[in-house]
Amino acid sequence: MSTTPAAPSLIASDVVHVSQPDDGYLLVVIDNPPLNLFDPTVFAGLHLLREYIEAKGDEIRVVVFESGNPDFFFAHMDFATINQVPDIPGAQNIIEHWPAFSIWLTAAPVVSIAKVRGRARGIGNEFVAACDMRFASLERALLGQIEVGFGVVPGGGGLEWLPRHVGRSRALEIALSADDFDARTAETYGLVNRALPDAELDGYVDALARRIASFNPAALSTAKRLIDKRLPPPSEAELRESFDAILRLTSTDTVKALQQRLRVKAGGSFAPAELDLPTLYGTR
Repeated sequence: MSTTPAAPSLIASDVVHVSQPDDGYLLVVIDNPPLNLFDPTVFAGLHLLREYIEAKGDEIRVVVFESGNPDFFFAHMDFATINQVPDIPGAQNIIEHWPAFSIWLTAAPVVSIAKVRGRARGIGNEFVAACDMRFASLERALLGQIEVGFGVVPGGGGLEWLPRHVGRSRALEIALSADDFDARTAETYGLVNRALPDAELDGYVDALARRIASFNPAALSTAKRLIDKRLPPPSEAELRESFDAILRLTSTDTVKALQQRLRVKAGGSFAPAELDLPTLYGTR
């Protein structure tokens, strides 16, 4: 697994570290201990990354995302801080701006690749699903949408991307079971491009990224645009609709009571249960 780059990051973020291994190729390491929660500091760093890529134009042709935490790609959204906009470079309100960022991951001329180790749950799985390609560690990757287990629904991508990637029935299985899916199953379902042995994952993705980065940027962006024309990705309006749905459900007394019961069951904090979170609200 790659580690946080020793050289200074190309953007001013403490948790999103950006390096350039080769011409046209950015490596982004997300390292927000202890659980790699998707929170306002991460989102600020991702916004700075977008600004950096857009300023460089066709100088950047491929970007690879990975985690600095082998147990968590993204644990899930940090709902305790979702409304905060910290006083740091790049900060934006997640509720207002996540749908547009998610669409940018898909629609930007740059090719986005997620290299998944650890758990990618909730918005973590939605981030992965919005990338152009996804490669997962056979031994270490788990992907899932946990929201129904907490009385709500996937919002901001899960309900939109899952049917496109895996079909209706498997999308329902993933969303309604609120369970973890291992890399082999994710590959079989079409949720990831390939599941690779952990020892081979870095080398495969790096070689692919370097190969793509060597090609004509106009050819890459045109291919993405025409493929998206033939198989349209979700719209920003669709992502906002499901994001609004999760927020409405979260505010209901029924969901508040359920989440409080789960918090008590977890011992007052969800953190100790994060490695195997679906067992907290499941029957296994």
